[in-house]
Amino acid sequence: MTEMSSTIAPDNPLTRMFAALLIVVVCCAPSVVASGQAEEHSVAGVVTGIDGSEAPRACVSARPVGPSAGNMGCTEADEHGAFTMRLRPGEYIMRAKDEAEGYPDPNFLLSTDPSAKFPRVVIGQSDVSGVRVVLGARGGVLEGRVRDKATGLPIVGAKVTISDARAPAAYVEVFSNKDGAFQFTVPARPVIVSAAATSYEKGRPEEVALSGGRHVSIEINLGAR
Repeated sequence: MTEMSSTIAPDNPLTRMFAALLIVVVCCAPSVVASGQAEEHSVAGVVTGIDGSEAPRACVSARPVGPSAGNMGCTEADEHGAFTMRLRPGEYIMRAKDEAEGYPDPNFLLSTDPSAKFPRVVIGQSDVSGVRVVLGARGGVLEGRVRDKATGLPIVGAKVTISDARAPAAYVEVFSNKDGAFQFTVPARPVIVSAAATSYEKGRPEEVALSGGRHVSIEINLGAR
């Protein structure tokens, strides 16, 4: 009985094919992985006010233009308004806000401000520095409570609408919490505030104007239907 060996002879065509495939996998696999991971680069700059003053602790974000993977979270500037973040290659719009100090979130149409300077940066194969982001006019922080007019109890989940007094199409909607409270940083121009809730009459609109980082509290009382 002839003994059969499981070893394939070195000059067998199958051996040569397997060796060639092995070389391709070993040599090329690392480059495929590397091409799918774009290298990040450092972006550094400073956030200032319109007058050039430092904006400490401002929140900076990079909004991608197109399919770039942006930094939609917040990178906090230091005590002098300086910031550094890392981004993949692409084009971005650099934005900033500081809601606690009266500089509203620029992502809302209500907060559009032509005096703000949000530059575009293009990330290529190297780091970018010297980026200057300028906050717009300083608005204020509007806070308040929505209550039942008869009982004085808080109304939970009331819809509070804050709109531009001169351009009603620019508005935001926030909702009262378990204490009937709400808060929003508004731009430095007149806004109209109104509230509505299920089983209640809509509240009378109220005009409010805040600037210079002021904090103002209002109370909205709704009557039951």
